[in-house]
Amino acid sequence: MAASLNEIYKLVGELRGTVEAVKSGIGEIKDDMAASEVASSNSRQNMHHRLDDIVMRTTHLESDMSSTKHKLDSMEKVTVEVTTLRTKAQGAGTLGRWLIRFGIGIVTLAGWLIGAYTWMTGRPPP
Repeated sequence: MAASLNEIYKLVGELRGTVEAVKSGIGEIKDDMAASEVASSNSRQNMHHRLDDIVMRTTHLESDMSSTKHKLDSMEKVTVEVTTLRTKAQGAGTLGRWLIRFGIGIVTLAGWLIGAYTWMTGRPPP
């Protein structure tokens, strides 16, 4: 059976409509993919920007920690010096106390000697 010319035109029209629908569907898919690619690119750009910010913050933190470490080291040197001076002062204080006791002993001994000389000779020392 031979199809009539009208049926052939009808089938060609349907085929043409289907091809147009597929073509528009492919166009929409391409548009969606392009939009998705732009969104992905923006997302990656944003992620790189945030990563750069984190690197900068980390660098600043490392710099601040290094500065704090140097300050702490210098404070430690001062603390060691103060501790050394305190120890020396305590030692000097101990020496001073012994010298004072020794001096008091010498003055006491001199007083006894003067008293003994005066008692033995009956006159004060020259």
